[in-house]
This record gives sequence, structure tokens and C-alpha cells, in this order.
Amino acid sequence: MKLMLKKENELKNRSHYLEKLIEFKDTDFVKIITGIRRCGKSSLMKLMIKHLLDNGIEKNQIIQINFESMEFKRITVEDLYNYVKSNLPKDKKAYLFFDEIQKVSEWQDAINSFRVDFECDIYITGSNAFLLSSEYATYLAGRSIEIKVYPLSFIEFIDFHGYKIIEKKSLTGAISRKVENENGEAYEIKELFDAYITFGGMPSLTELPLEIDKALTILDGIY
Repeated sequence: MKLMLKKENELKNRSHYLEKLIEFKDTDFVKIITGIRRCGKSSLMKLMIKHLLDNGIEKNQIIQINFESMEFKRITVEDLYNYVKSNLPKDKKAYLFFDEIQKVSEWQDAINSFRVDFECDIYITGSNAFLLSSEYATYLAGRSIEIKVYPLSFIEFIDFHGYKIIEKKSLTGAISRKVENENGEAYEIKELFDAYITFGGMPSLTELPLEIDKALTILDGIY
């Protein structure tokens, strides 16, 4: 039987990490999301934004910048400060989300100014090596909390590919477990575990059918 893994473009919840961000929401700490490339840092940030919108925060309270966008490619730290200042909501807390902030020279000066000058809650993603280098680790000490994001666990791998674990009890009371897709097709858990071992847990692999050549091409670009 050939195992068919589902292509899934939907933004999937990674509740373990999201709950950590929610725990520190509206605190003075800068929330730093770290992890290897393509492990889901940006997606986690989007999940946090969705959580805010679903819980009463208005769109104009959220300022989101991805520094990999051409729009912000040559932005200076002064430009960044002025951009945020000019887009702040009136008489409401701002929620600031900065993706790949290490691309801005002296970004730490802007972050510190936001904390001092504005009523805001700050979330950033970036390179582990850069954000947590000795220089910046010293600067952020006592002012930040780090959320380390890892590739998918096996349970997340099952969920991301559209499967569910089904338990069945026999007449004798013995419990067996299999996985089923949305069409009701059942597979042994070992079949999915073998796929997990073969392809790994990078979330980006869920965007394409799992074929070994395509998977290796994606992984070569990451590592």
C-alpha cells in the first residue's frame, strides 16, 4: 500500500509555542522567536497575530514588517522608528511584529526606543546566531524571553499532513491504533513514522507532495 501524504497550505496551529507567546503577551519583555531556517518562525508570528485579532485586538493596533520584503530592504533604524511612530494607533496599545529584524543595522536601538517611548508589545524573529550573539545577548538580557522553535514533532507531522490517530478496541478489550486521512483510508502508524524519518519535520515540506527528490532539493536549500 502506498502512503499518500496530503499537501496542506493551511496555517496550522502549533499550540505549544503559541501558548508560550500568549503567556508573555502584554508584558514588557521582547518576545524573540528563534530557530533554524524554515522551521516555522514566521508562521508562529502569524498565528499570534491571528490570536490577537480573534480576541478583540483591532487591525490598526498591529504593525507587521517582514524585512525580507523589497519594501523594507534598505530601511535604516531611523526610518524604522519613524515608520512605526507614524502608524501607531491613537490611544491604544500597539502590537509590533518584526520578521528577520537582524537585516536592519542597529535594530536594537529602535527596539529599545519603542519600549521606552510607546505603549507596545514587541515580537521579533531572526537568526539564532545573530540575535543571540554575545553582543546582543548582553543587550537583551533581562528584557526579553526566547521562544525556541523546532521542526515538527512526529505528532505534528501527522496533523500537518491531514491525518488523525484512531484508537479501536477489540472484543477482548485490546486497543489498536492506526492513522486515517480525511477519506477514511487507514495506515499503520509505522508507515507514517517511516515517512517522518525519511523526510524529516520541516513544515515547508507540507507544501509539496512528499517525493524524495523534491524533499532533498528543499532540505539542501535549508542546510
